[in-house]
Amino acid sequence: MYRTQGSVRGRCGHNHRTLSGAVRCLKQDRKGCAVAGGYSDRDIVRIDGVELTEGEYYAIDEFFDREGEFES
Repeated sequence: MYRTQGSVRGRCGHNHRTLSGAVRCLKQDRKGCAVAGGYSDRDIVRIDGVELTEGEYYAIDEFFDREGEFES
């Protein structure tokens, strides 16, 4: 399971069962911050505290590349 969190913005407030769900949450947060004239410092982390694998980082990049940073 995953969540999004940042040192300034804090946690998203819920856990995501899938990496794609966490990516959607992160994209929504970034979009909301951009509309308000700011930016999000949140990243995707695993709730068990284990660092994301190379494959997970690759999947995140692919999701953003495929759908664009601020697409829903």
